[in-house]
Order: sequence, then structure tokens, then C-alpha cells
Amino acid sequence: MSKYERLARMLKIITLVKANPNLNRSDLARLCEVDSVRTIQRDINSLALAEIPIYWSGQGYEIMPNFFLPPMALTIEEAFSLVLSAKVYAEGEGQFHRSTLESAISKIITTLPQSAKELLETGSSKISVERRKVSDTGDLIGKIYQAIMESKQLRIVYYSYSSNRVSERIVDPYALTFRRRSWYLIGYCHTKQKVLMFRTSRIKTMKYTGESFKPPQNFSVDNYFGKSWQVMTGEETKVIIRFYPEIAPLIKEVEWHPTQQIIDLPDGSILFIATVAGTKEISLWILSYGDKAEVLFPENLRKEMINTARKMYRRYKPQTPEESDVQKKANEIALSLAMGKA
Repeated sequence: MSKYERLARMLKIITLVKANPNLNRSDLARLCEVDSVRTIQRDINSLALAEIPIYWSGQGYEIMPNFFLPPMALTIEEAFSLVLSAKVYAEGEGQFHRSTLESAISKIITTLPQSAKELLETGSSKISVERRKVSDTGDLIGKIYQAIMESKQLRIVYYSYSSNRVSERIVDPYALTFRRRSWYLIGYCHTKQKVLMFRTSRIKTMKYTGESFKPPQNFSVDNYFGKSWQVMTGEETKVIIRFYPEIAPLIKEVEWHPTQQIIDLPDGSILFIATVAGTKEISLWILSYGDKAEVLFPENLRKEMINTARKMYRRYKPQTPEESDVQKKANEIALSLAMGKA
């Protein structure tokens, strides 16, 4: 057992004794998942030597009142909000830190009265959160975060999707952001001599250069993304989209972009107006609504939608013999998969 594991157990003993006075050594051994009460006694002795006022009351162990700062007096609603937030985070961007989050939730619950514990445990079990697969980055996020906090320069080997190339970069890390199911590093790239964004799952290797840097005082993640639709940045463009009555109510339910405006039309359709940084991402969003969405402005985006629709049509029309062979194979695989699911 490492010294860190023992320290974690001793901290757990403090938490348990504070929340549940009168626990004995056997109780603590069971709750700390150790086989010997002698191990617990050694931990208690070490706590006493560290001047933690833990003592035997005659019925169980207690810690002298007022030794620690007063605990937070959480209402059941506040505790539930914290637990629910951790649960949502764990199923998405925080899924690689799930054990840490579960430990934090356990500590929150431990500090509550028994009646509140039961209510919270019952309530949280009735909340289901969709598990969203995100890019696996292992322990990279923690190392990048440390470099950001300590202003340490990084040397990374990075795969660029747009150029389909792997290259080495020297980066001053400014911030981490989670968008579209992935973690991104934002920093000054000395190779390109500008601030860029790097998807962390595409970082092949990362090392500290041994150099430090001075972060710019005026850098802001919000300002960096500006009016981007999700992740990509580009030239600011006003976009006007008509959503037809079948889909209009669903569009109105959500704030899709901070600049959005919605105008109702007499037939039940709407005009969706927004100013975005680049149109590549919003064009994919528009296409997801098929013929229920029509770009009215700008003209170049409207033409792009028309060209995409033509390409989609060609995907479905009868093909050449060579193309038909590939299509036939794809259809056979799709049918096989569909039958397997059925």
C-alpha cells in the first residue's frame, strides 16, 4: 500500500467520524474496506500524532467539535443539484474522471443527515442521463491543465485533419475547452505564429519544453470563439434561414446561437437569423433538417446548399456498372446489419 492510499484512508476516517459519531474500529475497518482493526488503530494513532483531536468517547470515536471549519449547510435541493451536475458531467466530457466524480458524490452524500441521504439516493436513481461517447484522451487533459496553470510551454506531435499531416508544434497553452464531444487545447502555435485550436485526441505525443511563457492578459475563450457556431472560426456572416411549419416549433424551443433572431411568418414557418463566424458548421446543421429548411441569405451559402442537394441526388440515382457493384455490396452489408438488429 502506498503512502497516498494510506493518506486517503485517513482522510476518509476523519470524514466518517465527523459525519457518524460513535463508530468503532470494526465499523471503520468495514467502511474503509480493510481486513484488520489494527490497521485502523495505527491510522487513528497517526491522526492523533498529527494533532487531529480524535478520541474514544466510550461508545465510539469522535473528533473534538469546532476543530474544523463548520461544514457547508446544504439544503436537499442544493445537494441534489450538485449530485445531478456531477452525474451529467460524468456521462459526457467527464467520463474519464468518473471514479473521481463518484468519490466526490459519495462525500457530499456522507455529510447529509440520514433522512436526506435516503431522499437523495432515491431521487438521483430516478434521473437518467444519456451517456455520450467522447474522444478518449487518457491523462492528457490533466497534464495540459497543469501546463496552463504553470505557464509551461509544450512540444506536441499533432495530426491535422484538414491537411492530413502529422507535424511537430511548439505551443504556449492558454486554455482548455469542451465542445462537440471533444476536448480542445487553445494556445499560441510558434510554428504558425498565431493562436490555434488543437483537438486533444489528435495529439500523438506531448512533452514539456522546459521553457515558460507569459500568458496574454487579454486572452478570453469567449472572445476567441466569438460568433462561431460550435468550434470552427471564420469570417462573420449573417445567415437567414426559413424553417417550414413542420419543424419551426422545434427550432423555436432552443437558443442555438447568442445572436439568433426569430421572425414568425403567417403560414407557421419562421425566419431564423444569426451572425456566425464561418458557415461550414451551420451548413451541416441546416442540412440535418432536409427539405424543412431553406437558406435565403447569403447567396453563396444558398448555392452551396443547392450543389450539395444535387450531389445527394446523384448518390441515390441509378449508377454506372462499376458504381453499382460497390453500391450492391454496401446494400448487402446494410441489409445484413438490419436483419441482425431485428
